[in-house]
Amino acid sequence: MTNTTAKDKSDEASLTSGIRDSSGSGASGSEIPDLPRSEGGTTHTPITPEPGAAGGGNGAIVAAQDRVRTWLFHADKPPAPAEIDEWPSLCQDDENLLWVDLTNPDGETIAQVAQLLGIDARAAQLTQRNNTRPIVRTFKEHYVVTAFSVDVDENGDEPTMTVTEINAVAGRNFLLSVHNRPLPFLKDLEERTETNPLLGRLDSSYLLYVLLDTLVADYSREFDEVEDEVERLEEALLREKDRKALDDVMRMKRHIHTVRRIVSPHRQAFGVLVAAGSPVPGQQVESYFRDLIQQLDNLLERLEHARDTVTGSYNLYISNISYRTNQELRVLTFLSAILLPMTVITGVFGTNFKMGEYEFFEGFYVMLIGMALTTVGMLVYFRRRGWL
Repeated sequence: MTNTTAKDKSDEASLTSGIRDSSGSGASGSEIPDLPRSEGGTTHTPITPEPGAAGGGNGAIVAAQDRVRTWLFHADKPPAPAEIDEWPSLCQDDENLLWVDLTNPDGETIAQVAQLLGIDARAAQLTQRNNTRPIVRTFKEHYVVTAFSVDVDENGDEPTMTVTEINAVAGRNFLLSVHNRPLPFLKDLEERTETNPLLGRLDSSYLLYVLLDTLVADYSREFDEVEDEVERLEEALLREKDRKALDDVMRMKRHIHTVRRIVSPHRQAFGVLVAAGSPVPGQQVESYFRDLIQQLDNLLERLEHARDTVTGSYNLYISNISYRTNQELRVLTFLSAILLPMTVITGVFGTNFKMGEYEFFEGFYVMLIGMALTTVGMLVYFRRRGWL
């Protein structure tokens, strides 16, 4: 179970979706400082333990053991915990696969874990930085993948979104995962790893695939909630007459746009894992990553559909408001059309001229009958024209 990396003139090759090389140039992410170089290429500088880790000991790891989880996978055996001192020897045996998971570790803990697993200094530094988008970066013996998990809470008046950065280092017979807060899909991930018989036979790239596939499955559950909310809002727009439904639609539109901005860059980053020069060894595992990209494409299509539905719901709401306004204006127009002849008649008969006709009381009833006939005639005319 040995990881192979992309061939390049230097010991390190950078494969990213707009990712930097070691000089710090690139489209996104934090700048990586230059490290010492020798004439033969890049010098892989080991991490120097911070003060308090005397002699490169494991004191920081032991002190943070409540935030450190380990699983040792072996062919045809259930996963089991591994002692810290045994990590280096376990990683030398191709029959083993070690997974170390760190939750919000400090720099000293990462330094000691990196020394035990033989991780390049710059790879360890990547796990400590706050990256702005998913990246894939390869080194001589391992590679780093950065992804983001999204957890949405819809219980409040405004949905709150929690974004968790996940950094995974896949190397020879080990996978190191680092995240700044507990993973929302950790329970599902543990169930998959405990019941998966292939983890003891394949390398760390397959374990990385399981991690990312569980992440994408968590995206799918979040999208299900978004789609349900969109359908509810679409129905509410047709029933409710106040602005609350419209405000909810605008909120959902912003929410979908934010989720899309977080999820869509993963498509390009994951594409690096199946591109030419991919750090993923073997066509078998590479096919899993292709399936992962297909799942992500399907999710993005669902997200686009939800966004179009929200936009269509907004247009439907505007059309519904326009229809109601037209109906109200229609009623006012009918009333105005009917009352206008009456106003003219009463105005004529209300003029202050002395005429003989005004001295007979029968004229009053003639005026009422004329007003009634005019109203009935207008209603019959409106009816024949289809306006009523």
